[in-house]
Amino acid sequence: FQARLGQVVKRTAGGYGTGVIEKYTIIILLQKKRLSNKVKSSIDARKRIAIIGDALVVAGGAERVTLFLSNIFPDAPIYTSVYLPENTCPEFKGRQIITMPLASRVKDERQFKRLFPWWYLNFSYLDLGGFDIIISSSSYLAKYIRPPKGVTHICCLQNPLRFLWKPSEYSRQSSPYGLTIMAAIKILLPLARRVDIVKTRRIDHVIANSQNMVNQIRQIYGIEAALAYPPVAVDQFSIAKSFGDYYLYAGRLISHKRADLAIQACNRLKRRLIVAGDGLERATLEKLGGEAVEFVGRVSDERLKQLYSHCRALLFPNEEDFGMIPVEVQASGRPVIAYRAGGALETILENQTGVFFNDQSVESLCDAIITFEKMKFDPELIRANAMRFDQAVFAEKIRARVESFE
Repeated sequence: FQARLGQVVKRTAGGYGTGVIEKYTIIILLQKKRLSNKVKSSIDARKRIAIIGDALVVAGGAERVTLFLSNIFPDAPIYTSVYLPENTCPEFKGRQIITMPLASRVKDERQFKRLFPWWYLNFSYLDLGGFDIIISSSSYLAKYIRPPKGVTHICCLQNPLRFLWKPSEYSRQSSPYGLTIMAAIKILLPLARRVDIVKTRRIDHVIANSQNMVNQIRQIYGIEAALAYPPVAVDQFSIAKSFGDYYLYAGRLISHKRADLAIQACNRLKRRLIVAGDGLERATLEKLGGEAVEFVGRVSDERLKQLYSHCRALLFPNEEDFGMIPVEVQASGRPVIAYRAGGALETILENQTGVFFNDQSVESLCDAIITFEKMKFDPELIRANAMRFDQAVFAEKIRARVESFE
């Protein structure tokens, strides 16, 4: 396995050789031992830490980062706006989770988003006295907290607030607001962006989830963020002895994820597609699905792992700031057919662990699928590439950052 990892590291780290290989291997092995033994960090005893998450209403990338931060610092309470246990990662059950007023009234993601002004006020005035370090995982409003003087705020910023900076990516179905409110928001957009810039610049230390995000944060906020790829539990995924006849789309069914491209491409090519996930646009997307497209909804973690390891390839038609699902699929030894943009450029090795398509169009994706079907891929090499993003590497960087504030 180390030889396979070496091939990957040499290709992605400019050929630095065995020193880099050993660095990754040692970090991963030592950190896995620390995590598996559940050794309580001495940091916890010296520093009072709190974890902040936007909301726990879906099982997305930001929520998984929040969960892993809680694994690193198990004594830290989790502050969030809303917690819906049946809709998010099941591992949150039993953790100390503190929600905000009106949280009990919220039943789904759409209701949560409609209360945007309420959550904004609550995060802005959240009482965080009594802590030394606050660690937030934010793609929404958690970054707007105002820690007391002398309290350090570390923010794992998943992306700039998409609703403000990429509003065109939301279709009418994915928006929680009607046309009238959307028109008002459009008028207020310049002001909202200025507020976002001011408040984001108040964060003490920003950590980005990809080089793509480092660049976006610099461009929008004028901040130099540190880089720490999100944690993927590579050892929880495995290579199957054989794979099936289906392509896979996995993720939330909302407009900017572009599941429609995967569905239409497979319809056109008459290829079998399994769509795993749920979201505000599921009903619309189901109308697009032909005989070869199967919607299985939100599935258990075990079922998702099976879908990963037995698919022909993952179809990843959206531009993500990082994208954890392509890494999880590669950890299962399966290749990815991805849109050539965003975090996929950092996680996929072209023609080795997957292929890219250049335009976000059905035609371009169809061409990529046809090209892919003429190629062969090495499952072991694909999995070795995923090891670069193992959770142990993330944990080491976060711990080092917290320890630097002693």
